Amino acid sequence: MIIDAHVHAGEYYRHYTARFAEQMTATTDLAPEDLTAPEAKLLAEMDAAGVDRVFLLAFDVRRVEGFSVPNEFVADLCARHPDRLTGFASVDAGTPGAAERLREAVTDLGLRGLKTAPCYLRMSPADRRWYDVYETAAELDIPVLIHTGYTPSRNAAPRFFSPLLVEQVAKDFPGLKVILAHLGTPWTGPCVELLARHPDLYADLSIFGSYQPPAVVARALAHARDRGVLDRLLWGTDFPFASMTGSVARTAELARDPGPWPDGSDPLSPREYEDLMGGTAARLLAPTAPHAAPVPPPHR
Repeated sequence: MIIDAHVHAGEYYRHYTARFAEQMTATTDLAPEDLTAPEAKLLAEMDAAGVDRVFLLAFDVRRVEGFSVPNEFVADLCARHPDRLTGFASVDAGTPGAAERLREAVTDLGLRGLKTAPCYLRMSPADRRWYDVYETAAELDIPVLIHTGYTPSRNAAPRFFSPLLVEQVAKDFPGLKVILAHLGTPWTGPCVELLARHPDLYADLSIFGSYQPPAVVARALAHARDRGVLDRLLWGTDFPFASMTGSVARTAELARDPGPWPDGSDPLSPREYEDLMGGTAARLLAPTAPHAAPVPPPHR
C-alpha cells in the first residue's frame, strides 16, 4: 500500500488568498491557480501515481494568513471516499476553544489526525497555548503533524521554523505520536537526531523528497538508517505543491539506484521501501496498545 502522508485540500480563491498562493508558488514552476486540488484532480493524481490513500489536511491559519481550509470541508471529502482519504483536522491554539474544536472534528466529523502550523501562526510548537490541544490529541490517540522547516510565506515567523522546538513537546507528552513535516528542511540532520532521541517522533519527506537532488535525499535516508529511525520516516508530497507521480518515480528510482547513495550505504531494501511508502503511515493510524497509551502531563 502506498500512502501519501502529506496532501493539502483546498481551492484557490475559495480557500487560499491570492497573496498566499503567489508567495507559495513564486519560486516554483506552479501558478497560483495550480494550488487548487478539487476532488477529481486529487483522485486522478492518486490513480496515476498508484497511491492508495492520502492524509488529507485541513489548514487553520486564518488569524494570521486570513484564510483556512476548514475541517468540515476535509471531512466532507473524506466521507465521500473513506477508502482513499484520511482526514486531519487543523486548529489554531491562539484562538479560544481550540482543544474543543479538535475534539469535535474527531468525534463528530470523523477526522483521524491533527495538522498544526505554528510558524504560520507566529507561535512556537512548544507554546503552552498548544498544550490543551496536545492533551486532547493524546486522549483521542491521534497523530499530530506539525509544520517544521522553511516556508516561503512572508507572514510566517522564521524563528519558529526549527524542528528542534518540538523537543519540549516530545518531553512533555511521552507517547504522543508527532510527525515533523518536511523532515525539518533545511535542518534535516538535526531532525533525524531528534527522532533518535524520542521514540514517538516521526517525520515526513514532503517537498524535501520531491525537490532536493537524489544524493541529498539519499544522504538523509542513510543518516536515518544509521541512527535507527528510517522506519519512522513517511513518504509524502505536499500535493498540489508537488507531484505524486513524479515523487513516486523519484523515490522508486532512489530505492534501486546505488549511485546517489553515500559510500558504504546501500539503496533501500524492499522492507525499508514498503515502510517508507506507506507501512509506517498505516501503523501510525492504528490504535495505541492500552499499555502504551499516551499520558499527558499535568494541566498547565
